[in-house]
Formats: sequence, structure tokens, C-alpha cells
Amino acid sequence: MLSAEIRRALTAPVVFLTTLLVIAGFLSVSSPVAHAADEVSVSLVPSTVSAGPNDALSVTITVNNKSTDDLPAGEAVVTAPSDVISQVSELDSWLAASDGTATPGRFLSTVEIPAVAAGKSVSVVQELPLSLGRFGAAWGPRGLAVNYEAEPASASARSIFVWTPTEAPGKTAFSGVMSIIAEPSASGLYTADELTTFTGPDGVLTRQLEMVRGHSVALGVDPRILVSLEVLGADAPASAKSWLADLAGLPVETFLLSYADADISAQAQAGATTLIAPDTSDVIQAEPVDPATTATPAPTETPAPAKDVLPRFDVQLTNLGWPAAHSVIGSDLPVFTNNGLTSLILSSNNLTSAGESPSSGTLAGSSVAVTTTGLSSALSRGDLPRAGAYAAAGLLDSSTSGRMFAELARDQTSLTALGKQKLTLTAFSALPWVGSGSLSTALSSASTGLSLSDSAESSTRITTIQGLLTRNQAVADFSTIAENPALITRPAARQLAAVLSVGWLGEKSWSEAVNENLRNTTALLNSVAVSTSSTVNMVGGQANIPISVRNALTQPVTVVVTADPSNGRLLVDGGETITIQPESQAKARIPVKAQVGNGSVSLTVTLSSTSGVVIGQPAVIPINVRADWETWGLAALGLAFAGLITAGVIRTVRRRRSEAASSAE
Repeated sequence: MLSAEIRRALTAPVVFLTTLLVIAGFLSVSSPVAHAADEVSVSLVPSTVSAGPNDALSVTITVNNKSTDDLPAGEAVVTAPSDVISQVSELDSWLAASDGTATPGRFLSTVEIPAVAAGKSVSVVQELPLSLGRFGAAWGPRGLAVNYEAEPASASARSIFVWTPTEAPGKTAFSGVMSIIAEPSASGLYTADELTTFTGPDGVLTRQLEMVRGHSVALGVDPRILVSLEVLGADAPASAKSWLADLAGLPVETFLLSYADADISAQAQAGATTLIAPDTSDVIQAEPVDPATTATPAPTETPAPAKDVLPRFDVQLTNLGWPAAHSVIGSDLPVFTNNGLTSLILSSNNLTSAGESPSSGTLAGSSVAVTTTGLSSALSRGDLPRAGAYAAAGLLDSSTSGRMFAELARDQTSLTALGKQKLTLTAFSALPWVGSGSLSTALSSASTGLSLSDSAESSTRITTIQGLLTRNQAVADFSTIAENPALITRPAARQLAAVLSVGWLGEKSWSEAVNENLRNTTALLNSVAVSTSSTVNMVGGQANIPISVRNALTQPVTVVVTADPSNGRLLVDGGETITIQPESQAKARIPVKAQVGNGSVSLTVTLSSTSGVVIGQPAVIPINVRADWETWGLAALGLAFAGLITAGVIRTVRRRRSEAASSAE
């Protein structure tokens, strides 16, 4: 047996090792697996927009597990503060906050959440006992919060509903703002086939009008659609004419977007001082008036049949600019004003609120209608409870002046999304506290001073647009050689506007549209160029070097052809101005003189307009100079002539001597 001393000596290490094993075993069994905060999330969605003391409010709690580990069963606790949310800014703050493990209100319910497999989600519907919330008699929005825990994960979320113990105290004057635009493309005009598709029964333009019919919505119309119809005139598709008549007949406010809805804030941030506003007179010509057709017909004459013309469409709001949401900085504002945009539509998150949520105001001398970002987002996502809560908060918030505006599906061309948006807008407009508003009324009564919160567009996008604007200026410079420069600059401006459309924001295919535009402009800039490239042999001391210039345009061009030699073997006496007919070539003859001996010279030929604008890249033409051939040839001829004279003299002298000798004999 071991002695007591030995047992005591061994006891301490054994206890220590046993303790370590127990702790290790505990950790291996109970230690939670860490989850990133965004791997496990929870949402809380009310089944209805509002509820009163005698109503049941069901909510759907959804746990989404994006991690690679299964989640065990857990529970969710739903709470709600009792106080009414009576300001739009307060509602923004409530929905944006994160609770962690805290419960920001009175207890309403505990909900058992089953296990959630990795990469899956689980939803549970629960009816809430609203009496526990002690919401009182005040009408208005109330917050909801959910805290989910399932060892080792936790997540929280917030939501909203409208508490209606009484009838609504009034109606919020609501108006949506929506763009009427087809899917983005790099073309400056739509073809007849494209318009037929867009305005057919399932066309995107048709669905857009169906969505807003019967609702209070201000429509921003893309001029590209209208110009494309005018270009076609009587040949426009019947469906497009019917669509235009439908648009003109809608009892809504309308205004014109920039051409193709080109991003005006991006242009300003890229350094443009003049926003793209293509002149369309190159494709839409006013018809000459024939006095004979305007004379009053005699009573006995049969009136001429009415000409098949497009329906008339006029906008109600003018000089109105609509930048992309949350994209404006202070330096953009003078550019907008200098381009005639005296009124603007800006999103609320592009403004400094200071706790207030004005629906309109003034900024840098311009009248501004303010769209509520939270309301715009809710309507676009089909979140009716949240949209209804924003309208309710706007009704209670004195800073809104009883009005609210929202962006609706800007540049939305998905038919499925438009269908969902229509259902949401219809349900929203039917809420008892939502009425009809007017954009023009808000702009005309704007008086509150607004402060801008700068929000620049991405540096990558701005750099790309700077390159496009530089290329467009190159096209304008190039056009100065043409008989009618407008036939070059105006189509190019329309195509550039199409590439700058707000609809391209967030689209990966935008780079393809940019590259297509660059390819087109490169081909245009290369359409007039020097075609002579082979080596020219120059014999003699002076010559006229022929330079061929091609013109691939469909109109005449006038260019000045000049040349610069690479060394002193040649001296260029001047250039020549030539006019080249459409789709043909012409030759300029550049006078040169040889200076020193023989050798090779590179002649750099440059084209320019008569005003001095350089056109394209210079062309280099190799020249072989043989200036001394002429000198040696003359010398040889001189020597030959002298030899002939000498030979003749010698022969004459010999003949005379021979004759003299014969006479003497």
C-alpha cells in the first residue's frame, strides 16, 4: 500500500488533471459556435396595416439561417413601446435602430421557433394580444420589435403598425412620382418595332400607364419616346398612337425628364456645365405650309380628309429636374439652375432634416418637392404596413404640411415588379388616412429653407462619364468639317444621353452600353482620314505630293491638308483646302522642295477644319527623295552635247586639212 505521504503527493496532480479534463469536456460540449451577425437574421411582418382595441394583429416571424451550421430550436420575444410615433423622422429612427438582446417596449408574446437548418429559413405566424401594449386612445403608428435567441445565435428586428382606436384625424395628401421610360438601351431613338413591343398589350409602357390609372401620380415622361413617335409620324405603330392618346388623356400631372432620363447629377459631377438636351430638328422637320391648303374652301367644295397625325400631348409642369435619388452635391445646384431647371425633386435622405420632414421647400433659389425615402422604399418593396405607417406619421407630423411624396418604381421595366407595384399602390391609396396630393401645389407654395446633405455618385461612374463627355466634345470638334455639323452632333448627343440614363444605375450591362457608344464614336471620328499610306518617290528638286483623303460620311466635308517633314531634306511650301463629296475620295497636292541630297523623309500629314480644329490622328507617309537625279542628268546631257560639238569641230578640222593636202598635191 502507498503511504499517506505518497497518496497526498499524488492527490493534487490528479485533482488538477481531472479538473482540466472536466473543463475541456464542458467546453467541447457546450461552447457555442460563433455566427457572423449577418448570417442569422429575423424579420417581423404584420399581416395588416392597422389594428384597434377589438382587432387581432397577426405577425409573421421569419428566421433566416445563412450560416453553414444548423440552429437549434429557440424563441422570439415580441415587444412594443406604448407611445405613438408622431413624426416621420422618429419613424425613420425607430426602424433603423438595432436592439441586440434588449427589449425596447412592453412584452406582447413569446413565440417558439423550431430548429433552422443551415441555409434555410423558418416562418411562424403568431397572433399578438395588443391589450398588453397599453397603447391608449391616441391614434397613430406604434413600434413592434422582435428578439430571437437560439443558442448560440441571436438576432433582432423592428416593424410598425398603425393603432386605430378612433378614426383617422384626416388624410395625408399623397402623390407618387414615376418615370415613363422603356428599358435602357444605347440607342438615341426607338424603332417602330421597339415601339410596337413597348406599347402592345403586354408592353412595359402600357403596363406603366395601367399601374398609375386612377391614382395620384405625377409622371415624368422620357422625351426619347415622344421624339421617336414624331420621327415616324403617320408611320408610327397604331398601338403607339393609341398609347400616346391614353397618356394624354390621363388626369395626372406630367413633366418631361431629361432626354432618355440622362443622369443630370452625374453629368454635373463629371464637370459638365451644359446638360445634355439634344436638339431634334435634324430628325423632326416642320412641314412647309402650302397657302393653297390653308385657304378657306368654297361652300360647294368637299373638305379634305383629316391627315393622320399623332395625338397631342402637353405637359403640365415645366423646368423640373429629377436627379437620381440620393445623388446630389452642392456644386450640382448651380449647374441645374444655369440649365433652366428652376424646380427639383429630391429624396429626403439627400437633405439634412434636423428632426423635421418638410414635403417641399427652397434650395439655392430652386423650389423643391421632397420624396420621403422610407415611404418610397416601402412602396417599391410592396411593404404595405410600413408604407401605411409612414403616411400616418406624415399626417401627425406638422412639418410635412399634410403632404407626402414618394418615388414609384423609377425606371422599373420588369412586368412582374410593375404588377406588384400596382397592387401595393391600390391598397395604399385605399387606406382611410391617404388622400390625393399635387406636385405643382407643393412646388408653388414651397417656402421652407432646405439644407443639402451631399451624396456624390461613385467615383468609378463619374470617371467613366468624364471619358464619355470628352469623347462627345471630340465629336463636336470633328463636326466642324461637315457641311451640316448638326447631322453629326445631334444624333451623337441622343446616343450619349441614352448611355447616361438613370436606368443603368446598378446594371452590370452598363459597361456594354458604354463600350458600344465608344465604338460608334470611334468609327465616326475615323470616317474622314488620309488614305494614302504607300511610299512616294520624289524625283527632282520640287514636286506636288498627292495626298488622298476619304470621306465615309453621307454629306460633304471640307478639310485643310497640311504636312510636316521629319528632316531638312524637304521643305513644305504650304497646305491645300479641299472639299470631299459624300462617300468618296479627293486628292490634295502638297508643294514641296528638296533641300539636301537624296534620302528618306517621313511626311506627317494633318487634317483640320478651316477654323483650325485638328481632325483625327495625323498620318505618316514615307517619301524617297532623289533630288540629284535631275542635276546629274543635266550634267550628263551637257557633257554629251559638248562632246558632240568637240567631235564635230575635230572632224571639220581634219576634213579641211585633208582637203588642203589634196589641193597641194
